[in-house]
Amino acid sequence: MATVDISAGLLPPPACYPSEQDRLDAYAAALIGNLTTGAEWASQDAPPSNTGLYWLRTDSTTGRPIEVLKYSTADSNWTRLLSEVIYSGVSSGAPNVYAVSNNPTQPTANAAYQTGQIYTFIAHQANTGACTLNVDARGTRAITKDVATPLIANDILAGQTVSVMYDGTRFQLLSQKRDLTRQSLRQFLTYATPTPVALSSFASDVLVPFTHGLVDPISGAPLMPFMVRVVLVRSAAGSVTFGGVSGLTTYTWYSGQEVDCLHFVSFGTLPYDKLPSFRYVCDPTNVWVSVNLLGLISIPFFTNTGSPPPPYGSLNPADYQVKVYATALNPAYTPP
Repeated sequence: MATVDISAGLLPPPACYPSEQDRLDAYAAALIGNLTTGAEWASQDAPPSNTGLYWLRTDSTTGRPIEVLKYSTADSNWTRLLSEVIYSGVSSGAPNVYAVSNNPTQPTANAAYQTGQIYTFIAHQANTGACTLNVDARGTRAITKDVATPLIANDILAGQTVSVMYDGTRFQLLSQKRDLTRQSLRQFLTYATPTPVALSSFASDVLVPFTHGLVDPISGAPLMPFMVRVVLVRSAAGSVTFGGVSGLTTYTWYSGQEVDCLHFVSFGTLPYDKLPSFRYVCDPTNVWVSVNLLGLISIPFFTNTGSPPPPYGSLNPADYQVKVYATALNPAYTPP
């Protein structure tokens, strides 16, 4: 490589240069020309035609720089440099099947998902259960929470910013909501009858099953509830009149009102006289409910003579429904 002598002194100018300064300028220009290799960067929104350049991708509207890419001959595509998080825009796809597309694609056509890669996107719809994600048509992978637990309804909401990381097998959800209904954060597992059963559909002393479905979230084994509550639900507004020591009393109900069934007794001939109207037993799958004497249900009271209550104290089964609540301990409970 040529050297430049910068020691003090004068050199006689050659005939082609009028002065020493002109000769120095000419030498510097030649040196710069030899060192310059041409453009190494392309700053634009579309991929440059020269794949030997570094591409500073810019926003097509504002011109702001977004990311740096270098063409990979192994992948035959532009590859992002130091892109730990990739924003993929708004997702698409059928219910519970999310898909996103990047421009350029990431991973590229000849590359697989990279463990540790994080993708962020805007969900186009809420999920209704277990779901998957497909990035740049590289294949569907499950989206899970709490490592490998499938998502449940509304873990992803429409318009929500979703972040997932590929762990080598699945996309683990990073943007989990602080949801105390999540099973691992619930100390108790609960059941409530999805649809109350009409009281008129019961028959005296016939057990009716209410499937609670409480299971151990770790082993999947059925769980016995430790607490059960059976209630009557008023299906329409109205009133009921009962007799008592001080005379008749009218109770007004509003539609949907729930009253614990322990407040009622059956009346009639022994052995049903003043026994609880509703009884229940449990097994690992169901809560079984029975009614002692359908149509002979009353609020308990005593007359001065101790005689049985008059028939006008009974409930009309057509006006009521039966609902069951059950509670079991959650073996998977972890304090928040």
